[in-house]
Amino acid sequence: MIAELGTLVSRRELLFDFAWRDLRARYKGSALGFAWHFVMPLSQLVVFWILFGVLFGVRPRTLTGEQSYAIFLFVGLLPWTFFATALTSGASAIVANGGIVKKVRLPLALLPASAVLAALVNFVLTLLVLVVVLAVFGPRHPEGLLYVPVLLLIQTVMGLGLAYLLSALNVFFRDVQHILGVLLMAWYFLTPVLFPVSIVADRPREELLLYANPMTAVIVGYQRALLDGEGPQWIALVWPAAFALLSLAFGAAYFTRSKDEFEAAL
Repeated sequence: MIAELGTLVSRRELLFDFAWRDLRARYKGSALGFAWHFVMPLSQLVVFWILFGVLFGVRPRTLTGEQSYAIFLFVGLLPWTFFATALTSGASAIVANGGIVKKVRLPLALLPASAVLAALVNFVLTLLVLVVVLAVFGPRHPEGLLYVPVLLLIQTVMGLGLAYLLSALNVFFRDVQHILGVLLMAWYFLTPVLFPVSIVADRPREELLLYANPMTAVIVGYQRALLDGEGPQWIALVWPAAFALLSLAFGAAYFTRSKDEFEAAL
């Protein structure tokens, strides 16, 4: 793991070049270009807001009281989109760049990392949009932004570790990409993005099961920070932080052990 991380630092200029290439290639030839990155989450936001916020009249409650469902959903949807994008693009990083892997000698660890970095850049840009929305419509808790880097670090480490693992597995088992889509959909509905975690506050067993999901404390952390101006639940973040480190250690180790066989399998 240390060797792979050292490669990311020593070859950071190449890492940034690959990430920039991913950003450009993703929307190359489309009329809206980079704007598609905003259109997709916004379209989900509109659909779920109409379904839950308008038709069912859901008013999620956080620490400071009831929130607009559209704002609540926006706060949780953006970090989830970053996480899901990091995994899906990271999983295909080696297979999608098979020609480069076969013809060019380069540190292969850069490819999944560049996919995660591109997703991170997209997230930061959409986060700026969210900040503007909160400044205009509220709630206004700029002090909550101080906690975002901690949550972002945990997410990024977790996404990088899983990207290493999935990108290596996808070389040998091409079903990984399809299975991942199903798993991410289930994971999404088991994470408090569409619903507030407060709905299980009086049911300890269900609350414990919900927090067994390592993304739960992260998403709730964003909600507490941006909607209430409060810090995350630090004790609850221990499990996601540990899961992130374990994912990075195991994912990087498996990637390192498998990368010499990539060329033959592609």
